[in-house]
Amino acid sequence: MPNTLDLIIPGLLGPVPQPPEPPRTPTLDLLLDRARKDADSAWADLPSVLVARFGAEVAAPYALAADDPDWDRQGWWLHADPVHLRPDRDLLRLFDARHLGISCAEADGLVAALNAHFADDGLQWHAPAADRWYLRCEKPPAIQTTPLAQVAGQHIDRYLPTGADASRWGALMSEAQMLLFQHPLSQAREAAGRPAVNGLWCWGGGTWQPPATPPDLAAGPGPLLQGLAAAAGLPCQSHPGGDAAELLAGAGAGGRLLVLWDALDEALADRDLDAWAAAARDLEQWLAPVPGLLRNASLAELRIFSCDGTCHALRGQDLRWYRRRPRWLLGHRRPTLVQRAAVD
Repeated sequence: MPNTLDLIIPGLLGPVPQPPEPPRTPTLDLLLDRARKDADSAWADLPSVLVARFGAEVAAPYALAADDPDWDRQGWWLHADPVHLRPDRDLLRLFDARHLGISCAEADGLVAALNAHFADDGLQWHAPAADRWYLRCEKPPAIQTTPLAQVAGQHIDRYLPTGADASRWGALMSEAQMLLFQHPLSQAREAAGRPAVNGLWCWGGGTWQPPATPPDLAAGPGPLLQGLAAAAGLPCQSHPGGDAAELLAGAGAGGRLLVLWDALDEALADRDLDAWAAAARDLEQWLAPVPGLLRNASLAELRIFSCDGTCHALRGQDLRWYRRRPRWLLGHRRPTLVQRAAVD
């Protein structure tokens, strides 16, 4: 029985300006051109796709379990990521911790201040990684939240929590924001010309439990994927190997494989077009065997999640010329990856 492959590629479709040396990606262009496109809001960002593909409910407990292996898996936890909020006209724009350079000493000092201040509110912060913080709530708030990945670089107003406890929660977070802004560590950062850690973005809250529908094999980096795989009792290698054929050969027959390829997204976050193009070339090389694997039914189905609300799915029959006429026969060129990802 052939395998299926879920390939999760945040940053695949940009948006990016024209790279200095656009990559040639004929395999990717073919796969995207022939794929069936499905849309679902559950695929709007990387955490949401990972949680959905594992049949889990939330993100925070699994990422926490990977960041702190000694955690007892008890309680109700939120991501409470440190961020920088910058006034932009009459709104606040959010910048995540990826480029804040928060040290462990700074994280420990700020978290200690938060814990001392909010002890009577049943809130307890934990920072097992300097740029990834978590919040345990004695009484889970009735709020709906938005993953940080959707908010980074955006004005926060339309992403603020909603629900029955949204008003009280907003007041608590405003209080936390003021505490962080006034803390000597944040003031020292500003005096040194560095962005202050002056806000928190809370999202993905819930309790730890085994995922309901995990894949049979997972590969890729990051605490959320590693934590989900561990909760499901799966091995999770940090890299998917030399190419797709190698991964499939090592997986055995009949399983669902999940691969996270995050190099394009990392390059976009760094605004490094050369790195994005290099990552696209590496992905193209890794995917080179896939059309053949689909045609000979070694791979039953490929699903590409671009983490923008879209899934591109295809089977072997989608690559047969009589099933879908090549666009070049109709006088049209197949759009390239760079054209698909280009900024309008």
